[in-house]
Amino acid sequence: MTKEQILAEFEIVSELTEAKKVYRRLAKILHPDMDSGDTESFKILNNVYTDLIEHKIYFSNDIKIDIELEKIISLILHFENITIELIGSWCWVSNVDYTDKVVISKLKELGFKWASKKKMWHFSFEKSKNCGKTKSIEDIKNKYGSYAMKSKSQVRLN
Repeated sequence: MTKEQILAEFEIVSELTEAKKVYRRLAKILHPDMDSGDTESFKILNNVYTDLIEHKIYFSNDIKIDIELEKIISLILHFENITIELIGSWCWVSNVDYTDKVVISKLKELGFKWASKKKMWHFSFEKSKNCGKTKSIEDIKNKYGSYAMKSKSQVRLN
């Protein structure tokens, strides 16, 4: 497949989740291990996809997210069975299998911290201002609203 043909596949994509679907579909066709795939086409696909993620598409049309936070989320969105929630300017991750060393390692590498009382991972570029006051995740959601993504679907909450 040429670069122009691959770009044409992404032409109608406007959100990150749509781009991931197109990428996965094309990766199944273009991967070098597949009969119809080859190394060069797969490299082109990866370059086009990376460029889209970093420069051209937004996380969702319904919500505005800081581009740096969007990049962090795009690096974990492909993990299976996790739930990612945006609450205020924070990203919270739940349903992480504690035996899945790959996911946990990636979260730590990206700067996520474990909140033991909430049993969730969290990330933000901002420092916490709670001054020792522990709030439940439900209290935080009620105050700031939340936007959740689970596996391949997105749901607007609050």
